[in-house]
Amino acid sequence: MKSLYIAAAAAMTAALLPAAALQTRAADADTPLLRADVNGDYIINSQDMVLLSKYLLGAGELSDEQAARADFDGDGVIDTFDLIGMRRIYVRNATVAPQGTWIGSGSDGTRFFWFDENSEGTFVRSTEESVTPFSLSKWGDGIDFTLSSGEELSASIAWLDDEHFYLKWRGSEPELFTFGSSVRFDRGPYLKGEYVSDAGGSYKLSTYSGSCGGEDITVLPMGTQARFIFSDGTVKTGDFSRMDKNHFTLKWQDGTTENFTRREITTVDGITYVNGILIANKTYPLPSTYAPGGLTAEFNTAFAKMQAAAKADGMNLTICSGYRSYSYQSQLYNSYVARDGKAKADTYSARPGHSEHQSGLAADINYAGDWFNSTPEAKWLAANCYKYGFIIRYPYGKDDITGYKYESWHVRYLGDETAKLVYDSGLTLEEYLCIDSKYSY
Repeated sequence: MKSLYIAAAAAMTAALLPAAALQTRAADADTPLLRADVNGDYIINSQDMVLLSKYLLGAGELSDEQAARADFDGDGVIDTFDLIGMRRIYVRNATVAPQGTWIGSGSDGTRFFWFDENSEGTFVRSTEESVTPFSLSKWGDGIDFTLSSGEELSASIAWLDDEHFYLKWRGSEPELFTFGSSVRFDRGPYLKGEYVSDAGGSYKLSTYSGSCGGEDITVLPMGTQARFIFSDGTVKTGDFSRMDKNHFTLKWQDGTTENFTRREITTVDGITYVNGILIANKTYPLPSTYAPGGLTAEFNTAFAKMQAAAKADGMNLTICSGYRSYSYQSQLYNSYVARDGKAKADTYSARPGHSEHQSGLAADINYAGDWFNSTPEAKWLAANCYKYGFIIRYPYGKDDITGYKYESWHVRYLGDETAKLVYDSGLTLEEYLCIDSKYSY
């Protein structure tokens, strides 16, 4: 199976190699042809020199494909200058070993190799996370690899130019290598998952590979950087920084910054989950049949702990409105519409199916009204509720994002880890997950 990077090889090498140094085989237009490799075995050795020398002496013939490879300088004439170029490549293959990060593309898929200056290194397949250490020894154009498992492998190296070479593995197809960086690659599990960016991109990433808007990409984490290689040959490298496990930023080399948010949206029985979090807002409704019948056991356990902690601090917390069924929310919302009109009611009350109260994961504390905002309990709740797995769901000044006015009394249970992440971010749940909260009807 042709690897992801092979699909980009022609475009990248065409931009990096002089025209005289590269030609493509008719049998595979994506694979660079190795000039000076007269017999086509991806090894440049005395056999190739003998074939070319015999041809130049009039003692042998070359096929059209052999002639194309023998024309080393690409001037359309096979002469002694091509033989000199062949000898130069032969010497380079015998004396120069790769260093740094290299991307290998062959029948085994995409692999990343790190070669250091001490004849040591590591490699990893794009479909795996475990890195395999190796040591190597070089003899002429041959390289022997000894893996950490004790397995031994042998290959011959054939350089295309400073940024490309082939390894012809013994008993296997050749593998094309392209220079990745002088910075060592990392395992990089931080790039796994579905992400959206503030530049409008939608990414699906899986350790070292993925897609963006349906276009295949290779992802190469390198220390504090990440390199994205797109299928059209475009390469983008950015400085990597992380806010938390669900957010990272890349500052690209052109100076622009792109912020990434993990957002994996799934729907089960009409219920929407984003990164595994049940969502009920103006964009994502709950089905009318969803009826846990009360606050969940997780909510009640966590609230009891929070209530006890508040009491120890001299605060009294009670639930004034917890679970609401779809039908009860419909009655409540319609009564507000009758009193204040639809537009105003939508600022403080959810339409049926869109209320978090129906989820059994949200409740109003003490008093569901603006009077509660200035109380000591409201301040305590805002500063401490995350410690017990809750967030203030509709913070002050975020009406246009959450879709609702500031409600200091409305808490939503997320669990200890997620609640702390959202609290530390200073974002609303919509902002943290990069989702909307807007009615479409």
